[in-house]
Amino acid sequence: MTNEQYLYISYFAAAAGGVVLAILTAIILARPNRQATEGQILPKLGKFLRRVFPSWLILTVLLGFISVSYIDCAHENYAKVVADRDHLVDKTQEQVFLMSICLAVALMAYALVLMLFLWARARAQRYHKEMQNQ
Repeated sequence: MTNEQYLYISYFAAAAGGVVLAILTAIILARPNRQATEGQILPKLGKFLRRVFPSWLILTVLLGFISVSYIDCAHENYAKVVADRDHLVDKTQEQVFLMSICLAVALMAYALVLMLFLWARARAQRYHKEMQNQ
């Protein structure tokens, strides 16, 4: 396999692997996410959060993927990048690492949004119960 073939295959395989990982994460967390965001209080916001969750994960993984540049001080042009197999391997590993980090950060950010949603829903439920008791 030539370096150029390796570049193409590893580039698209890394992107596909990251997207598949994001989709699997969204599928695994779909039921808990649905259970957390369902309810009579704030139904539109819950529906919005359920719909945006998979897209959020995929976009953050792709952001991590495209944030890696193959060009650096030692490799100023395409020919130099393709000529160095070790550099290609390092950049592919860097892409996989950054996609994983971005996925973790996206999950933590979504968890924070979900926590705020649950807090707001609990306050709204408490308010509605107080209004019914009066």
